[in-house]
Amino acid sequence: MRSPFLDNDLVRTAYRAPRSTLAGNEASIRLIADGNRDLLRIPTDRGLLGERGRLIETASHAFLEFLFRAEYAYDMGMPQWLARVDHALRSFHFERLFLGRHKISHFRIWYQDRLSSYVQEVLLDPRSLSRPYVDRRQLEAVVHGHLKGDRNYTNEIHQLLTLELIHRLFVDGPEKLGSGIRDRVPATASAN
Repeated sequence: MRSPFLDNDLVRTAYRAPRSTLAGNEASIRLIADGNRDLLRIPTDRGLLGERGRLIETASHAFLEFLFRAEYAYDMGMPQWLARVDHALRSFHFERLFLGRHKISHFRIWYQDRLSSYVQEVLLDPRSLSRPYVDRRQLEAVVHGHLKGDRNYTNEIHQLLTLELIHRLFVDGPEKLGSGIRDRVPATASAN
């Protein structure tokens, strides 16, 4: 196993560690303590550590773990039934309760809002709709359902955008990217 941003010996060691070592947080806590014991007093974003007493730590960990899972469920992992409920109650902006605590990217919301025109421009383009590996009606249903907000197709849109941009760049060639998309590709990528 290799990793471009980590020391290869560290990666090798991590993959040789017994499963029991990786099952809990004890190894991480020991490494923190060995490095700087003062860091043990700072609670993590999931409610671990800190000098707050066992009951408060347990309650804090349970609450923050709920928020961690809720953020995933409210973003990429939102089930279809909950997407319909969220859409019906969108004026309450429940996303403000969960998003932004653990992750900085929230594509489910971004695809519906800030990136909606980009998603439509790329995926509903006649070239995208005519690809032999996509079903036009399904692709349109995915885009329209997600952008309307009553469906969650975040992962599907990730995959479809990736496939389409790869197709345009490597199969069609950069000269056929289209002016709107070519302008968004960094100069270093379009020059290669």
